[in-house]
Amino acid sequence: MPQPPPFPIRIEDLTASFLSEALGQTVDAFSSTRIGAERGMLGEIFLLELAYAEDSSTRSALPSTMVAKFAALREGALASAQRSKSNERELRCYVELLSDTPVTAPELFGAWLDTETAHFLLLQGAIDVDESVDQVAGLTIEQAKSVLDQSASLHARWWQDPQLAKAAWLPRTDGEHRVHNLTTLSRTGLPLLIEMLGDELDEDDLRICNAHSDRLPAMLETIAAQPSTLVHSDMRADNLLFSPTDGSVTLIDWQGVGVGPPAFDIAYFFAQSLTVEDRRAHEDELLDYYRVALKRHGLTLSDAEVRAGYAETFSYSLTIACALPVISDPDEPRVRALASVIARRSLEAIKDHQESY
Repeated sequence: MPQPPPFPIRIEDLTASFLSEALGQTVDAFSSTRIGAERGMLGEIFLLELAYAEDSSTRSALPSTMVAKFAALREGALASAQRSKSNERELRCYVELLSDTPVTAPELFGAWLDTETAHFLLLQGAIDVDESVDQVAGLTIEQAKSVLDQSASLHARWWQDPQLAKAAWLPRTDGEHRVHNLTTLSRTGLPLLIEMLGDELDEDDLRICNAHSDRLPAMLETIAAQPSTLVHSDMRADNLLFSPTDGSVTLIDWQGVGVGPPAFDIAYFFAQSLTVEDRRAHEDELLDYYRVALKRHGLTLSDAEVRAGYAETFSYSLTIACALPVISDPDEPRVRALASVIARRSLEAIKDHQESY
């Protein structure tokens, strides 16, 4: 479990003495730089540069940089986190599951959570990032294959694992609180999204959008009926850090982690992170690549089993487009750009895969 309060809930409250106690070594001083703000991240994230005491016996082994992640202090973001318990899920995932999961994730140095307020603090290892990768522009097919390799490792490890059923804090896609939270985000954010996108939406788009909130619970129920595993649930380019040297990928932002079919991650990843043109041109190829990757990790599924819940998941992706104006700052230019591309890609995927809506 994450550690309980008290702990710093914003960067202004973080001190060298708190870091010293957390790391077990004396931190003389540190500086911080805000990162990720332009990418629509849910939390407030800072890169810390640390200076240790000269007499520290393990000084050479200590990280000179790390990341501190706090809860976003926007009212809408905190209210959503309290409804969904997303902050608790992310921290418990790092503390209780990822150490036993063969994926590349940031090193964990400490986690603190106030379950009453949804405030948290997460100290993690810093990752060297290829800054040219951009969700709005979309990933390349080779980058997508790197993500599918990581996804296959995650999904094969936890496939039908009874430990997931025992973890009551992990929601299923049709869990009561998750359905309520996603439906609330959809109903609240949809008018904001439509206003934000304006003439970008044609009559067919608006028809799908206006039917979306009512159809969402049934879609989530259909997805939940499939055989399940541990799913990231927000596997999109902004939560995937690619190395500038070898192109390897690190998975971050596990706030949406839950239980669902593998396709719940894969369809969402395609809709969020590939251009419409690339998804259409390479969809079957990438799904087959993922199926083969699963087999390399010891899980053999048919093409039909890989696609179980696939078409329905595009509705979940559209929900995230609706949520962005609620949980992020809609006046931030990149949030607007992200909402636009997620909505467009999700709508086109729905049209391609759902015969009636």
